[in-house]
Amino acid sequence: MDLLAELEAMALNIADFDEENSVSGVDAERWQHLFGYTHTEAVRHLEEYRNDYSRTRVPDDFWATVRTQKEAEGYDREAYEYSLTYRVQPQPLATPGPAKNESASGMFIVQLTDPLDTPESIQTAAGLAKTPTLLPGTGDSGQAGFCQIDGGAKASLIAWIAKHHPGFQPMIVKVATKAKKNLCSTTMTPYLGVETPNVPPSPAHDQYPVWYFFYGTLADPSILARQLELAVEPVLTPAHVEGGHIRTWGGKYRALVDGAGKVFGSAFLVESREHEDALCFYETDKYEVVRCSIVTADGRLDGLTFRFAGTEEELD
Repeated sequence: MDLLAELEAMALNIADFDEENSVSGVDAERWQHLFGYTHTEAVRHLEEYRNDYSRTRVPDDFWATVRTQKEAEGYDREAYEYSLTYRVQPQPLATPGPAKNESASGMFIVQLTDPLDTPESIQTAAGLAKTPTLLPGTGDSGQAGFCQIDGGAKASLIAWIAKHHPGFQPMIVKVATKAKKNLCSTTMTPYLGVETPNVPPSPAHDQYPVWYFFYGTLADPSILARQLELAVEPVLTPAHVEGGHIRTWGGKYRALVDGAGKVFGSAFLVESREHEDALCFYETDKYEVVRCSIVTADGRLDGLTFRFAGTEEELD
């Protein structure tokens, strides 16, 4: 980071908190839960962190990528930035190389910064057969580069850093995978509700355009337009589905599950696989695509929706 960028980052850090800002009970409780501090320790660490005006700021685009997942884990942006700078330590392995039990466990994004400032340096350090693709981005400090790697490459990077650059803190974040879509070609499975109707399957797995029912944030036209990169906000059709009800997970996220009752929301015609993929990545692997009957003022539509795919223990 150059001097101007450092000064800009410090100015933003100073602007975030002033002398009148005290540590709230919510913040202290969050840090107790995340980092295992006592209440007194949490308050002290928060005050010290906020007074460190040279602290690292996560680029806006990077935070936008991981925000949903991290907030579900209990983080806000401040706690997440603290965890990267002060709490995450390299975990050396006995020998560098892909971990046997982590070869394909999840996907991760690593920010390119010295000494791992190019895709080629990532390839060398992780012992990859191919150079990972450069993913450009823009953050608080201007242009930034990222690479996507799997769990084995992540383990190799950590081992390489522990050996060659101890103390270096890489920014490596797990990427939430997209919602699963696996529609049966011979039955209506998977279907929202306790019972699956014995009728010809519709819509087909690769059918486009296809109607979707939204009941959460995607029912907000502004969010939907941003996620699909639409020039204008779409007009949604008021609708409801039967055979389900809404619960929450992570303290605030709406989760459609099977059950008796109606759920009200909106219907939207998804035009292409690309748009559907964007929606699936937005919902993450906490959800799955299932068939449903969408009821509008004009009648019923064979469509799809996102059903919660986590465990009962995760639901409030």
